[in-house]
Amino acid sequence: MDYTIANTPGQTTTSALLKQLGADASELKAVWYAFPQACFVPAARFDDELTVTAPSLRTYGQEDCMCDALREVVGELRAADECTCTFGHEGGYQLHTILSDACTKKGQPSDLALIRDLAPAMSAHAMCDEGKAMANATLQALDLFANEIEPHFAKRQCPTSGCKAFQTYHILVSKCTGCGKCLEACEDGAIMGKARFVHVVDQRKCSQCNRCLEACPEGAVVTAGAKKPKTPPKPIPCKRK
Repeated sequence: MDYTIANTPGQTTTSALLKQLGADASELKAVWYAFPQACFVPAARFDDELTVTAPSLRTYGQEDCMCDALREVVGELRAADECTCTFGHEGGYQLHTILSDACTKKGQPSDLALIRDLAPAMSAHAMCDEGKAMANATLQALDLFANEIEPHFAKRQCPTSGCKAFQTYHILVSKCTGCGKCLEACEDGAIMGKARFVHVVDQRKCSQCNRCLEACPEGAVVTAGAKKPKTPPKPIPCKRK
């Protein structure tokens, strides 16, 4: 969520600022301070003193993916009118493209190495402040959130399931009543089932449109990231009537 910092407080802590803005720090794992401050602060450092110069901040909850967060931040900095130098504009394009690929199941291990080579070069040679900010934010995020970012490249996984492309849809045996509402809602023909049988999602056909989840009156349809619920390979009689 984005918050405008109406009166820049100068020296403060992230915890104090969040309280002032009405945000619950206990539910957050990180904060992004907008340009020109352009930095991430993880929850473990919310009580550290810092000088706030940003006009706004963005909060991230436990369900948010920090690889996708970095992709969004890089895209915004690159889009700034002042980002015109070669290293800032073209380097930013490369960073954003690589991160976008990572968030859509197209990441490669070699891409991570490329980012680690490109970002320091941008930080050293970019003529615009936005280019330097992109590079430094990328290096900072890789250091702070490696456990979330690196699997996108090494394993093509999103640990938080925050990236939609990594989410899969499943129908829980314990909750499905075989009512057929999800089957009717699915326009991809990705759901198998019949009356009073637990329905099953065919992952090869699923386009992640979310219609089945919205249609289910029992809450039996769920999304999952790297950890998947146990479901049958084909429809079986319902436990619930």
